[in-house]
Amino acid sequence: MQTAGVSKVIIESVVVEQMREKVEMILSELVSGSLSGQTVLVKPNMVGPSTPDFGHTTHPELVRAVVRSCLDRGAKVQVGDNPGGMKSSSRRVAEVTGIMEASEGCFRSISDQVVKRTGTETGFTFIISKLVLEADFVINMPKFKTHVMTLCSGAIKNLFGYVAGTNKAKLHVEAPDPADFARALCDIFQMRPPDLNIMDALTVIEGNGPCHTGQQREVGKLLASTDALALDCVKARMMGVNPASAPITREGIHRKLGNWEDERIEIRGEVEPIPDFLLPATYRPKAPDRDEANKVVQESIPEIMLTRTTVKPVWNQDNCILCEECVESCPAEALTIVPEFVMTDACISCYCCVELCPEGAMEVPDVDVFQVY
Repeated sequence: MQTAGVSKVIIESVVVEQMREKVEMILSELVSGSLSGQTVLVKPNMVGPSTPDFGHTTHPELVRAVVRSCLDRGAKVQVGDNPGGMKSSSRRVAEVTGIMEASEGCFRSISDQVVKRTGTETGFTFIISKLVLEADFVINMPKFKTHVMTLCSGAIKNLFGYVAGTNKAKLHVEAPDPADFARALCDIFQMRPPDLNIMDALTVIEGNGPCHTGQQREVGKLLASTDALALDCVKARMMGVNPASAPITREGIHRKLGNWEDERIEIRGEVEPIPDFLLPATYRPKAPDRDEANKVVQESIPEIMLTRTTVKPVWNQDNCILCEECVESCPAEALTIVPEFVMTDACISCYCCVELCPEGAMEVPDVDVFQVY
């Protein structure tokens, strides 16, 4: 966490073949001390069992490059995350995503030992992986993605993976509103701010992210900073979003978790807005065309929080394989598939079913039903 002075954000164009070279440059520039003998936790995004070609999870070759660079520096490396979903063991997700093999023997099931912590602002009880709190150095490796609940997913959001087991579902029920959920995420962040953040923007997810209902977009970049908030704010601006209007960065700005103003962020590399970047339907205002819609979001003043209409997800029967992952993962227990599809009024519009369905069978309704303001 960095709040004084100026925060540096590195933006590097990269192809897979150059991954190790780029990671070496990032570590050399942003890691000031020695990692020799240090326990380094590498925390990728392992949202669910998606193969690397979907772009939902941190690219395994980026994980491999970070692991090798840390090992070469004499670090004791451990790679781990707590995936979403009730059926998703971390080892299975690591195998499907390619992260297990890329970890080169350093993967750990970080939920084996946990501790309880209380959020400073929310008062919520968080079940946190003990390894997270014991690590000497944490490298956070989020994906550049949209998110139907929180608008943006990034460095701060990726730390939801500190939370183990069914506690994730409990927190969704306790914080069904995006603003409350952002407060919970910032509580988690403050328990153990990462020492370095390397964001995978090789393939980004736009539209109704973060998973199957989003759309892939090739960007071919890495973003890195010791300041998670500064990194998320740069990412938001690349999306065409005012950071002070997105729930997570807005809360981070309020708490002074890092720098966010342009004049306090030094960008090394080219920062360019991604043309015609598609925001989630849950955060797109009703407007004649996308240009006008993005203008409304981009020019939102800090005092206005983006809100989303509480609209329930819909079921695409043609895509459904009746695995019932959505039912198992529903925090509010509002959903059944067998013998017939039923979504009850208990639905809190957290969109966990949309995020975690492996076939994209749960979807966000058409944009026309939404009105931001």
